[in-house]
Amino acid sequence: MIVLGRVVVGLGMLALGRQLFWLFVGGVGFVFGLNLATRMFAGQPEMAMLLFALIVGIIGAVVALALQRLAVGVAGFFGGAIIAVQLLEAFSLHVGSALVPFLVGGVIGLILVSVLFDWALIVLSALAGSQVIVGAVGWERPLSLVMIGVFTAVGIAIQATQMQREGKGG
Repeated sequence: MIVLGRVVVGLGMLALGRQLFWLFVGGVGFVFGLNLATRMFAGQPEMAMLLFALIVGIIGAVVALALQRLAVGVAGFFGGAIIAVQLLEAFSLHVGSALVPFLVGGVIGLILVSVLFDWALIVLSALAGSQVIVGAVGWERPLSLVMIGVFTAVGIAIQATQMQREGKGG
């Protein structure tokens, strides 16, 4: 059930992260909540962890609708943070505490979203969605790294095409 939830959220983020920014924010909240729940509530039923993650995701989506720029900035921070930590794990790089890459990735994500709003949303949501999907499926390296690249490229292409059709091309 958790795998299916991650794949569905990942696909939504991958293909619609910029267009439905609240989905990106909610998706990041869901993944963050799920990661937190699996650490905090280890041994608890899967449904309890999914419910916790769903609540965090819904809160993120509601805040995104009410406070778009702030919510996207927060999602950019957490999206960048999650991406940084997962990339280090994917490459088996250990830097001591996960807090440093979390904060560095978060600041980079926040800056990207602030300066290049549409493109940052596209890249961050495609990359985050790709990592969520690949993480849920559980492919081993190097296939997981290749698939993250493939899914990210597909997500960027889908969202860039959507943006171009809307007349925001550049």
